[in-house]
Amino acid sequence: MASQVSPGVIIRERDLSTGVLTGVSALRGAIASTFTKGPVGKIVNIGSERELINTFGAPSEANAADWLVASEFLRYGGQLAVVRAATGVLNATESGSGVLVGTKEDFESGVTSEKFLARDAGADGSNLRVVIIDRGADFTVTTAAAHGLSVGGTYTDDSSIAHEVIEVVSTTVVKIVQGSAAPTPAAGDTAVAFSNSDWNATAIGTTGLTYKNIAPRPGTSAFATERSLSFDEVHVAVIDEATNTVVERMAYLSKLSDGKSPEGASTYWKDYTNEYSQYVYAGAALASSEITTAGEDPGATSASYGATAASPLQLARILPTAGGALSGGADDYAYTAGEIQAAYTEFQDTESTTVDFVLMGGSMGSEADTKSKAGAVAAVANARKDCIAFVSPWNGAQVATSGGSALTAAQQLENTIDFFESIGSSSYVVKDSGVKYVYDRFNDKYRYIGCNGDIAGICVSTSTINDDWISPAGTNRGGLQNVVKLAFNPNKAARDDLYTAAINPVVSFPGSGPVLFGDKTALASPSAFDRINVRRLFLNIEKRARQLAEGVLFEQNDGITRASFAGALGSYMSEIQARRGLTDYLVVCNETNNTPEVIDRNEFVAEIFVKPTRSINYVTVTVTATKTGVSFAEVVGR
Repeated sequence: MASQVSPGVIIRERDLSTGVLTGVSALRGAIASTFTKGPVGKIVNIGSERELINTFGAPSEANAADWLVASEFLRYGGQLAVVRAATGVLNATESGSGVLVGTKEDFESGVTSEKFLARDAGADGSNLRVVIIDRGADFTVTTAAAHGLSVGGTYTDDSSIAHEVIEVVSTTVVKIVQGSAAPTPAAGDTAVAFSNSDWNATAIGTTGLTYKNIAPRPGTSAFATERSLSFDEVHVAVIDEATNTVVERMAYLSKLSDGKSPEGASTYWKDYTNEYSQYVYAGAALASSEITTAGEDPGATSASYGATAASPLQLARILPTAGGALSGGADDYAYTAGEIQAAYTEFQDTESTTVDFVLMGGSMGSEADTKSKAGAVAAVANARKDCIAFVSPWNGAQVATSGGSALTAAQQLENTIDFFESIGSSSYVVKDSGVKYVYDRFNDKYRYIGCNGDIAGICVSTSTINDDWISPAGTNRGGLQNVVKLAFNPNKAARDDLYTAAINPVVSFPGSGPVLFGDKTALASPSAFDRINVRRLFLNIEKRARQLAEGVLFEQNDGITRASFAGALGSYMSEIQARRGLTDYLVVCNETNNTPEVIDRNEFVAEIFVKPTRSINYVTVTVTATKTGVSFAEVVGR
């Protein structure tokens, strides 16, 4: 028995089949690709095409093949675990330097000192502008002559009170914060209260938008009012400068770091932004040039926009210059063979994520790179041994031209078989011959994509309608959806060659449409496990056995525990037998395999013997003509 240092469960298989053709298994798919947005290097669960768009964006030219394969899989009712590959991506930042922050966890670990950065890595983040909107100035002062006033400077009134300048309109017109008292204009100067209408008309950069496009003028929250504070509210908005539209509004937040809503949730603008914004993170503190030094509390001695309500610090006014445009985002949106291999390794840990299928997705630019990608996909399933990898041929093997002419069916067959030669023998891999022509509605064009998403999807629908151990192939269950045409439609002779090479043909018959017409795994040697339904049966049993085995960890290793485990597992096996998954079984978990020596090693042993039900691959029907006077009993007797 394999040694274990820490407590755990080991599942082993034993193949006692006679070498007759049969077997394979899998409901949650996994795929890695490049995307226009979304977290980088992190597994994200996706349940629908709409969720795929919202999380990772619509398909671009670079990732359309992968994206459509993922979408086709979801069409059959499956779930997807998706990883965005790291392809030299950078998040856009306010400083313009660009920095990679792949996930929210990366941001929270303090990998960046940027004040603002795009939540998603990629070039699209460079279109964003962050706007923090305070209530603005209290007065507009028109001076009799130029005084050299600047933002952050002061306007000293006739009572020798210094009022901070938060915006310079011209050499003689400035906007100020009231400070300890309303201004008494110096001789020749005028001071006009800054009204709500003035605030509404305040322009946001060169976007053509004004503050009224965000929300009404901020005031004082109930939290601040209860603590005798004023004007703590701010709005945070994100603008897409490519279209000059407001893509996100977070209104009536607080400058108080301990600000709370009536429900008790944090309203501090920075915490709220980092928790709920779909577009940006707020990192380092604002610069001193972006806040006033004279706040709303005349009795305080210094200014802050992140003070607690109990602090004596003033609630500083955030200036219109705070925030700013983001730049420096980058992504070529096209992965290399090495980058996609690295992305697929995210799925190899069986404890961090549950996976039933691993999808190859679309082809890469060359046959060599596509083989490398297929190998990486197969490696995940072979390492985990609790899922199945689905791989399709390189598009060029069936779609490319030879000497300016389209490939012949014989060339397509040879190229398809040659492509899969590098995929090793494994019952955890399923190979198909399918490359289908589909319409990409996002880019208004037709494309060729691999059928691996469909084949895995057919397994999902088979499990949903029937059971895991039912073969997904044939006209009853193996129909492919959303196919304009197949790049290669193999005839009977070609299907024979494909099947001999353990490649499942995808074929379109007149009147039935494209169907999966084979249920082999990539296992080269004859075995029960060379058929999809048997491999899926065993994965199903092993999953249930693991769940039951985890329940007996740390229990007493005595007859009661062994009988309980054997009874529970036997009951499950009996149900599978009743549902045509196997013809017979035997569960052994008693003193014969849990000997005193085994018990003294703190081990627990159970063995399951299974006779799986085989799928029909070959049908022979004999039609016999007889003379009128012949008895059928005589014919049958022969």
